[in-house]
Amino acid sequence: MGASSLPMHALQRADKRLGPIACALLQPMRWMRPLLRRRAARVERVLMVKFWGIGSLQLLTPSVVHLRRRYPGAELTLLTLGVNRSTAEAFGTFDRVLSFEVGRTGWLGVAARVAKLVRQLRREHFDVVFDFEFFTRFSSLISLLTGARDSHGFASTSVWRGGFHTHIVPFNRYWHVSRNFRALAGGEDGAQVAVRDLHPHRFTPSDGERVDRLLVARGLDPRAGFAVLNPNAGELNFERRWPRPSFAELARRLGRDDGLPVILIGSSGERDYTERVAVAGAEGKIPGPFNFAGELSTAELAALLSRCSVFVSNDSGPMHLAAALGTPTVGLFGPETPLMYAPLGSRARALYRPPICSPCINVHDNKVSSCIWGFPQCLVSLSIDEVHRAAQAFLRGDDLRLYSIEPLGRESATPAATDAST
Repeated sequence: MGASSLPMHALQRADKRLGPIACALLQPMRWMRPLLRRRAARVERVLMVKFWGIGSLQLLTPSVVHLRRRYPGAELTLLTLGVNRSTAEAFGTFDRVLSFEVGRTGWLGVAARVAKLVRQLRREHFDVVFDFEFFTRFSSLISLLTGARDSHGFASTSVWRGGFHTHIVPFNRYWHVSRNFRALAGGEDGAQVAVRDLHPHRFTPSDGERVDRLLVARGLDPRAGFAVLNPNAGELNFERRWPRPSFAELARRLGRDDGLPVILIGSSGERDYTERVAVAGAEGKIPGPFNFAGELSTAELAALLSRCSVFVSNDSGPMHLAAALGTPTVGLFGPETPLMYAPLGSRARALYRPPICSPCINVHDNKVSSCIWGFPQCLVSLSIDEVHRAAQAFLRGDDLRLYSIEPLGRESATPAATDAST
């Protein structure tokens, strides 16, 4: 494949097709594990595995609180992808963060890096592994190859992961993901995860100063209020994006009706898409929207989100970061259910108008969309009026409940603008 970077979809396909073969080949090692390593008298080194998803890493932080109570004095190490390392470190919950670099390489390069990773993990002599990936074979293989005597992972009757985990926990699709994580860590107590157990993404004064400079460069007062919109949803599921014209119209209304400058965020790879939202959302009389896509580090994004008046986002990592920071957050859902992924925060709200086919994304199928329409009908049915009203409720300071999932009735459903490019 040359030196080009491997897209996430390619890694998912490899896990689905080659993973079962690798799991079958390593069965002898599974059978011999009790003979190769004695159970530690006291757990001193714990490895937590979570490769994908900044939002998932945010939702994982309450589980760390429980693991510290379960293994007092133990060193808690997280293994994640290299692109997530700085974010994981910024939560301040893990004692160490190890990373697996995929980067710009081909399959032979990935194989070499996996071998290097396994050697490193075996030298660490972990006592126990907690595999917080949902149903990937790769993470279960890594759990086995660490050499740890005990490992914990999610189980499903429909997905075979080699049986490498010595302790398995069923994944409950009717629970929030953060609660599933906590259950895997052994902390299920019959209640929802408390907001106080979240560890928000930290940022430094210099991160805030950098954001101030970007605002001033656009002619904005850093001390004044502004809204932030995230029209993107990552590379895995473009179906999670609320239509582009809807975001553009929402930006116009926030500027025209509420007097708020609007900032758009996204990654560098999403800048062109975000710019089209900015162009379409220009009011003429009011400056903006301003496209910050690709200009912020994750820490700088956290600094920006921490001070905005309201944040409206598709179901995505930034939505979870903002909610944990206490930012007034409106999350838009359609292909995925907020029952599992609602933003957790003291001022967070999920909007969801599910048609009969929603949700169509689930963790048992690598979160690959199976939309039967070819466009996100579930998100098109979220009207601009109701999303704007939810944002305005935060601007007024209305008391919005945690886990609030708006019971959207038919009478309030003004069709949102459609866009085939969503």
